[in-house]
Amino acid sequence: MEDQSLDLIERCLRGIVEVSRGKRGLKVHRLPSKFAMYHDVDPLTQKVADQPTGARLSLRTEATHIELVYRAILDATADGSYVSPPSTVTLTSGELEASVADSNGDRRIWDGPLMAGIQEGANSAATFELPSTTEPRLVDIWLPHNCEIELIALRANAPIAPAETKLPRWVHYGSSISHSMEATEPTGVWPVVAARKLGFDLFNLGLAGSANIEQFAARTIAELPADLITLKLGINPVNGRNMTRRTFVPAVHSFLDTVRASHPHTPIHVISPIYCEGHEDTPGPSSPGPDGKFGGAETLSHDWVQDLTLKLIREDLKTIVERRGETNLYYLDGLELFSKADAHLMPDGLHPDAEGYRLIGERFATYLERFDR
Repeated sequence: MEDQSLDLIERCLRGIVEVSRGKRGLKVHRLPSKFAMYHDVDPLTQKVADQPTGARLSLRTEATHIELVYRAILDATADGSYVSPPSTVTLTSGELEASVADSNGDRRIWDGPLMAGIQEGANSAATFELPSTTEPRLVDIWLPHNCEIELIALRANAPIAPAETKLPRWVHYGSSISHSMEATEPTGVWPVVAARKLGFDLFNLGLAGSANIEQFAARTIAELPADLITLKLGINPVNGRNMTRRTFVPAVHSFLDTVRASHPHTPIHVISPIYCEGHEDTPGPSSPGPDGKFGGAETLSHDWVQDLTLKLIREDLKTIVERRGETNLYYLDGLELFSKADAHLMPDGLHPDAEGYRLIGERFATYLERFDR
């Protein structure tokens, strides 16, 4: 077994915008550090941007034994009422797909909104056995989608080389639905489901709790190469009550302006929110009810404030796309991906379960097949 250099590991990474060195190995980031001052008032944004949903090591090798060693950073509450699920690594190669889950890692202990400390844990090792081959094959190692990690070592019983790709580049932006933390493995993240089915090189900028039509996200997308751009907009401005209609509409136009200036001919698909019973007609903020499902606010602001609901956002996004009249700008109603009929796959009333995410990915792939590549 031969340890690969950290430099080679970095060259194998896909779906990451920036890499930094930690005390053990490589830390991966989906937002550039130059934009940190734009969002560090909210620590959640950096936290979720450092969770590598949609990211993978893409390599070519004849190896039949591959091991990835990493340190996960998990979360737990001081009273023990919550502990992060295990981190999961999935290897795919042709028809082969295998996952390894592990509960090791450092734990951030939370006392309400305050971090009470960090409990140091142990490294995780995801080990995979592959059938023998006579020539190098493509192997993708999908990184954990639901926690931060530090990549420490990649070991194999044959040489490894970074895989080159000629696949079209798909850049996607969205909320926790696009982050898909509730998926049971990284290949269950819905943009990953669609990308693998359609043959795209995915960069997933799904940011749980933090997709609020931010200019730093628009600028990140603007700086990335892209053959396809999709923007799933709307749920977080509602459930966080972060915007009103008066601020949402111009923010979406400005976001599109920033992206379009760098990608004048790239197809852009604007996707409105999927079904969420608690916010279809009721604005945020979201809060869990006695049944464990999230609902909206009991009281509304004055009419002139123009509180957002999901029905209103769908109308506004459709109108925005139509009024701009751009070639290669499309609107997709999120209800085509996940509707009221699918609500049984949404246990908390806000986030789909693993089956729900796979359904969204499959439906989006079917939708995209209508368009020329």
